[in-house]
Amino acid sequence: MLNYKIKSVDEMTIDELIGQVIMVGLPTTYLDDEYKKFIDDYKIGNYILFSRNYKNTHQMKKFMMELYEYTLNITGSFPLVSIDQEGGMVVRLFKDVTFPASPLTTSATSVSNAPYKTGLIIGKDMLSLGINLNLAPCLEINEDLSNPLVNVRGYGATKEIVLKNATEFVHGVQQSGALSCTKHFPGAGSSTRDSHLELPIINEPKENLLNYNMYPFLHLLDTDAIMSSHCLYSAFDDVPITLSKKVLTDMIRKEIGYEGLIISDGMEMKAITDHYGIERGTVMALNAGCDILLLCHDYDEQKRSLESAKQAVLSGELSIDLLKEKVVRINKAKEKLQKGLSKYFTELDYEVNINEHNLMQEIVDNSYTLIKGNAPYVTDNTLIISSNVRVASIVEDEFDERNLTKQLIKNFPNNKVIELSKNKSVINEIMDITKDYKHIVIYSYDAYNDELQQKVINDLLVSDKEIYVISLKGPTDQNYFNNLKNYSCLYEYTPNSIRTIIKQLKENIKLNGRLPK
Repeated sequence: MLNYKIKSVDEMTIDELIGQVIMVGLPTTYLDDEYKKFIDDYKIGNYILFSRNYKNTHQMKKFMMELYEYTLNITGSFPLVSIDQEGGMVVRLFKDVTFPASPLTTSATSVSNAPYKTGLIIGKDMLSLGINLNLAPCLEINEDLSNPLVNVRGYGATKEIVLKNATEFVHGVQQSGALSCTKHFPGAGSSTRDSHLELPIINEPKENLLNYNMYPFLHLLDTDAIMSSHCLYSAFDDVPITLSKKVLTDMIRKEIGYEGLIISDGMEMKAITDHYGIERGTVMALNAGCDILLLCHDYDEQKRSLESAKQAVLSGELSIDLLKEKVVRINKAKEKLQKGLSKYFTELDYEVNINEHNLMQEIVDNSYTLIKGNAPYVTDNTLIISSNVRVASIVEDEFDERNLTKQLIKNFPNNKVIELSKNKSVINEIMDITKDYKHIVIYSYDAYNDELQQKVINDLLVSDKEIYVISLKGPTDQNYFNNLKNYSCLYEYTPNSIRTIIKQLKENIKLNGRLPK
């Protein structure tokens, strides 16, 4: 039986205090001797996990059992262990667990209280494996559902829909006993710049930000944590939000009165490292008001961040009292976790709850949305065109067991099934094949970022053929197609949505979803 002790702030050394405010990513699927030494040397207190750390539930539970025990022995406290388990395209636990629906799926489905039910299932699955902090949900508003960066990670096109459904999700995660973290404050739904790759600068008026972007955050203050954005909002400050004392301390703490944790987005992102460097960024973020800094990937940068924080304490640039304030909040968060961990993180092997698995499939099935014309169908003379699906951003993960083309070929052996590719040499070949068919079903995926995909589909749409286009990742693609007559969408490309597609074509199920606008 694991011990969920929490060491008092007053008993902690400087190294132990610093080890609590830095949350590091681990490189492996087990706790090796090199990382044990790193934990020992720097008194690491908290961790963030990615798909690279996960093989299956048995491996993960064993890994976490060892990590908890070792961290407790070194630091005197059990760790916060976080993960991005948003659902849909952004999940780190993707095999041998209940695969959770995307945020936009849960907004679009006709299944009642889907965001809450999804959050509850995610929280229980996480705790069963020793993972206790979900870095979700995203509160970005996707105006007109047209922003490809937010896309299916958000809950909809209006601030009211986002607030309602994100609140349900947060309460579901909390009901399980796990913690939830809203992100990325103060909301960048109007930006298509990626802070992983650059520093986004947003010049919107302060009043617009307060009444629109920040609206879901300001009305969802019972979340356990808020993650800061690396975007620079010129109306508030001349530095990114993560480094802004005006925003994190003066606004969030003093004006709004938020009492939970403030967690930075990944400090290794180029929005920080290219403009401030990891050492300076670390000290600025801690002084600005971040309680925990995420150092997700690079051992050397983790080490430099920890050492720069200690040097700042020794020089007086970073107050020891400020560090203690942060760790008091961290300890309060850990206290909330003790009951849920004791209930779910046991010696028993994890098993998928079949009822929860079926519920998640039902949520996805009933999110399938008819936007225009008629639903797709297949006859013996139907050509089916599938998309060559790729990971579209750094936060998305590749999953096992998802290949729509293979499933279409398997389930419709009498039909010709071809796959769109970014290889220009096959485009003419595809167009030649389509000449022999009058009825074509096409599955698009991130066509906004694929000119060849746009060309093939648009060329077919101006023909006299009966064309059915289905977007697999929300309705954003429709903005890049002309002459659409029959158009529908799903909101994720996952094992669940593939099953939904096959079921719809075989059983002609009704498309019950609705656009969350």
